[in-house]
Amino acid sequence: MNDRTIKLLIIGESGVGKSSLIRRFVEDKFDDNHDVTIGMDFKSKVINIDGLEYKLALWDTAGAERFRSLTPSFYRKALGAVLVYDITNRESLTKLEAWLAELENYSDNPNIATIVVGNKVDKERVISREEDCDIRLL
Repeated sequence: MNDRTIKLLIIGESGVGKSSLIRRFVEDKFDDNHDVTIGMDFKSKVINIDGLEYKLALWDTAGAERFRSLTPSFYRKALGAVLVYDITNRESLTKLEAWLAELENYSDNPNIATIVVGNKVDKERVISREEDCDIRLL
């Protein structure tokens, strides 16, 4: 990767909507019937930061356990990570700590920036707004 590429990982359980978030951001499209990601997917978008163009490389991985062998190389050289959970699925929220631990274990960047995103806000909540605000991962 060159110095104007920002590698950003999108991480979370299978079915939380990681691929849909990426597609909406990159292509401004949404597909209700998106296929499950097998292995890994990659999309990019050129963004402007302070007058300079950067390539934002969005790495999407299958949240399924059977694809975990791909993960060590997936985390290398990432500058940031988006941890995604589904607000209609409590288990996806409780498993975020394990995803964060995996990120910390495999990332070669001790200062990797992380953010948590509650997805599927158009659906009926199982996780309350108060719980969203009370997320304590660190």
